[in-house]
Amino acid sequence: KYANLLKNTKNIILTGAPGTGKTYLAKQIAKELGCEDDNIGFVQFHPSYDYTDFVEGLRPTDKDGNGNVGFERRDGVFKEFCAKALENLVETPLNNDESQNFDEAWEKLLDEVRENIAAGKLTKIGIWEYGLSSTNSLKYESTNTKSKYTFTITKKNVFDAYRGIKARPSGYFQKYMKEVADYMKKYGLKEYKEKSGPEKEKKSFKNFVFIIDEINRGEVAKIFGELFYCVDPGYRGEKGWIKTQYANLETDGNIFDKVLQKNEKDFGHFFIPENVYIIGTMNDIDRSVESMDFAFRRRFTWAEVKASDTVDMLYPSTTESGEPTGLESKELADEAKRRMENLNNAISEIGGLNEAYHIGASYFLKLKNYNGNQDERFESLWKYHIKGILQEYLRGNPNGKLDDLKAAYDREAEKKDGK
Repeated sequence: KYANLLKNTKNIILTGAPGTGKTYLAKQIAKELGCEDDNIGFVQFHPSYDYTDFVEGLRPTDKDGNGNVGFERRDGVFKEFCAKALENLVETPLNNDESQNFDEAWEKLLDEVRENIAAGKLTKIGIWEYGLSSTNSLKYESTNTKSKYTFTITKKNVFDAYRGIKARPSGYFQKYMKEVADYMKKYGLKEYKEKSGPEKEKKSFKNFVFIIDEINRGEVAKIFGELFYCVDPGYRGEKGWIKTQYANLETDGNIFDKVLQKNEKDFGHFFIPENVYIIGTMNDIDRSVESMDFAFRRRFTWAEVKASDTVDMLYPSTTESGEPTGLESKELADEAKRRMENLNNAISEIGGLNEAYHIGASYFLKLKNYNGNQDERFESLWKYHIKGILQEYLRGNPNGKLDDLKAAYDREAEKKDGK
């Protein structure tokens, strides 16, 4: 149900009591949408996290020959993730052999350009002489005109020209990109042959899910900035483009600029591709929840995760890669489930507390950290993990006693049929 909700709304926030397995559930939702590990992004917000970490910002470079440190614009984790998702929408992949052949030829070309730069000269291809940009793209600069002119060819440009795809943002330079592709034949680049019929490759569109753990612990207005606009489900894709705060430092043109067909005088665009979905997780009893921006709240669908919803994580299982999950036996998992239900029922009976204060299954997975017999392990779990948070719940609450909750936690299963 959560996966279907995410498909329909693009953004959801999973709220619920501590330890209900919201982060675990978020990853399962991503898997349900067909995402592999490479298509799942993850970050955890905290008070010092900001726009430069998430979207883009200035980052220090390595020291130069004089020991000086400079700064350059770099994409943040979310912008990088969206660029990767967009590549899946706009690129038609080659098969493995063809892709490897192109990559090898391109790297050999860059090696030649680097060697020529070291020798104090540029690399002539067609009518142009190229150097390299900071992103290892081919770059030519002309200063013999009234306004300085920069022409950059990226690997993506050459890749498109190699396959006969019209260049973006400007088709005027198509022939120059094709010249570079032809030049790469000296390094073994094979002639591209368009497949047809049964051999024609079909594009494999993929979903990409970005998980933001503890989303309420960061200052979302500061972290998202102008992304408040394009994160809205109604503005997914090209129609929701914005210009980022560091757009004036974008000199080579990013993949968003190319899709929007922007020229070199108008770089620095961004939008969230239609195949990107966002999942946030948060504990709805945290005090930081109250400070969340209402403009941000309305852009997400909110789904409550109860302690009982993820109890299956207690039971022994294995991941697709063969790693064991859950507790080591069904018997231990059954006992953990019983104690959790007893404890949560007792919590709900205390005035001022409700399901938001329940103890989730993630707490009981910590049984794996303790040795001894079953009772000793459950006693350690209570003493070192559960007792502390219950004391916080009851602080200033005259309606509940810790001893009553401990009694519920320790209560034996009800006997049946007089046995």
